[in-house]
Amino acid sequence: MSHFRQFSGGVLMDAGENTGMSLEDLLLSTGEMEYMGKLIRHCARDKAGLSPEKMLDVVVHPLLDELELYIKREVSSPQDAVQLKAVVHQWISSRFDGPNI
Repeated sequence: MSHFRQFSGGVLMDAGENTGMSLEDLLLSTGEMEYMGKLIRHCARDKAGLSPEKMLDVVVHPLLDELELYIKREVSSPQDAVQLKAVVHQWISSRFDGPNI
């Protein structure tokens, strides 16, 4: 899991310590949760027959895992909330244009 910590100006990425902030917390604090939801719905649109559990396994978890790896790769030094938002937003946007899960 990525490691994030809160500070008064937003979120700061810190790869060195475990502060317990989840990817969900990061999406909420950067304001990208709704956009991520749109991506999940976009990727799930042709998988309507799947059970909720299968949808999580086939669509949701792979997207979240991919986003987390992307953040780890792209953010190597402390970032403020505005920079993290840009990183996350760019990744989500790129997935709309790329291959679906």
